[in-house]
Amino acid sequence: MAQSTKDEMQLSTGEQIQRLGAIRAEMRARKLDALLVYSQRRSHVAYVSGYRPNYHTNSAFVVLPVDDEPVLLIKFGFDLQRAKVLTWVSDIRTLDGEPSETLFGKCLRTMQAMKLGRARIGYVAGDDTVDELSVALLASMQEGLPSAHLEPAGDLLLRLRLQKGPGEVLRLRRATELAETAIEAVGRSLQPGVEDYALAAAASCAALQHGAERCDLVISPSATELALPPMHRRFSNGNVVSCELTVVCEGYWVQICRTFSMGEPTPAQKHLFAACRDAYLAGTEVARPGCPVSVIAVAAMEVLRKAGFHGCLTYGLGHGIGLDLPEPYEVELHTHDSLVNNMALAVHVGAWAPQAGAAAFVGGPILVSERGSIPLDRQQTELILA
Repeated sequence: MAQSTKDEMQLSTGEQIQRLGAIRAEMRARKLDALLVYSQRRSHVAYVSGYRPNYHTNSAFVVLPVDDEPVLLIKFGFDLQRAKVLTWVSDIRTLDGEPSETLFGKCLRTMQAMKLGRARIGYVAGDDTVDELSVALLASMQEGLPSAHLEPAGDLLLRLRLQKGPGEVLRLRRATELAETAIEAVGRSLQPGVEDYALAAAASCAALQHGAERCDLVISPSATELALPPMHRRFSNGNVVSCELTVVCEGYWVQICRTFSMGEPTPAQKHLFAACRDAYLAGTEVARPGCPVSVIAVAAMEVLRKAGFHGCLTYGLGHGIGLDLPEPYEVELHTHDSLVNNMALAVHVGAWAPQAGAAAFVGGPILVSERGSIPLDRQQTELILA
């Protein structure tokens, strides 16, 4: 795949302007003078600026004043060229030539120069899945900005991030196409005696060759074993193979789940697969903006109950997807938060019934819309014969 250009990597200018405008409208409603956004593994910085910190020890800050231009501070000078390609922020600063200073130290000096020392500042670091605001970082913020009013504002961005813009939907579709390319490679490589690591390598190679940044596989070699990361397990005829494949493309994560049969499937296997497929379809059918997320779980679990597989669910029924995995909300009975128009979810139904020698894992990404849920993948309707 050819190297992406700046225009291909970024959202459209209109979408950037709309996003920053929505963030600043929320800031004004909360009487915030600025947002201080921090990211290492989660993606608030990416949402605000387009820049995605990479490498295990990388991190970044964005200082976003309510009226003035934002500043992006990145840790590694060698990542500056990549940052220039990814971000729409024109003012990028690094720690190059300042080995004794911390990234937050530089951020602090920047905020003081921007006359934010006495401002009302909302800080964003992590989310309900990963809280990246360490005790040390919070203490540094409080000590370095003693005259500022600091308040948590992660909910502000999380709420805005639920609704995907056109550029985000495009990236989710691209990632889904790569996931399907990878799962086809799994099917071609699935043979008796093959090890699970070989399948993971085949999937990763196929996805990365076509533009993915990452590809992970969890897989089950039989109905008696759950879908787990590769563990040097081998496959044999007469078994059902269930898997979940995760792909990242241009920062956006998707998951698809598929089930293979190594040889002619048994009646019990066909029955369980059909139940999981129908449970998935029932759940996605009721996904509408304004409905509680739990309606998806209720509909899916009712299908499984009627099919005789109550209690066979092993994994959750899904979660939000986008710049992070997972994103809000969990698809569970206890989740009463409302679905949002243009929200992206991975919905998957995975059931294991080892006593019947059957298992199935079915699902993929959907977009919630007023017209009904829109699948982003080619949904699996029948068992795939390997």
